Amino acid sequence: MEGITVLGYCGATDKGGRNNNEDAYDTVTLEHASGNLHLLAVADGLGGGAAGEVASKLAVIELVETVKRRVAARKTITPESMKELLEAGFVKANEEICYQSELVPERHNMGTTLVAALLRDDGTGVVANLGDSRAYLIESGEGGRDRGGGGIVQVTRDHSYVQALVDRGVIDEDEAFSHPDKNLVTKVIGQEGVKPDLYDVKLGKDMLLLCSDGVSDTLKDAEVQAAVSVSMSRSRDDGCGRLVKAALARGAKDNVTVVLASH
Repeated sequence: MEGITVLGYCGATDKGGRNNNEDAYDTVTLEHASGNLHLLAVADGLGGGAAGEVASKLAVIELVETVKRRVAARKTITPESMKELLEAGFVKANEEICYQSELVPERHNMGTTLVAALLRDDGTGVVANLGDSRAYLIESGEGGRDRGGGGIVQVTRDHSYVQALVDRGVIDEDEAFSHPDKNLVTKVIGQEGVKPDLYDVKLGKDMLLLCSDGVSDTLKDAEVQAAVSVSMSRSRDDGCGRLVKAALARGAKDNVTVVLASH
């Protein structure tokens, strides 16, 4: 389509302060007659032993394969069908995690957070999440002026005990950042019947960031923005690398995973 710049993306992960990496991510372009779709995903596994690592990888694989099959079967892709496609991927991932959890004793009660985006080349699309892995829009100077200000906007809302406290006005965002129970999630892939929250997004000159809580538990929003904004005039790969390095330098105790997308 004339005037539309192709969307690009990158991803990076590090085990951080953990002995092994229980995060997983993927970035794929799905070709379609009505225009390419870009599927981005980050998952953070939960469970004892190797169960968390299995859960995160399995969730990402099931999400990608489900969306891929369903995109190929559709003649047209509408904004509403993009929501249906992404939700179907989450539902299938959840079904498989629940099945494996019951089937394999050492995987009992395994689960994973999952945040994902399905975007067109023009930057319009949908974000979905379960758990506390997040999506942010990080505004360039020009994009910020378009919306009356720059900065960083959290697209998703965490499914967590601490977020519930914030919602009820018991604590504020600063207190939430340092709360001792901030890692207690209330809804994840691996619970029967759960469905994701869905959010419409539109990238202008912004970057979309998906990340695990190894980033958001370690860096405040302004620090995330600062790490990425430096790279907006350089490259997405530079942004991914700087963000991971910033979290590690701050002493990230968890795995650190990021995916960035922009024009």
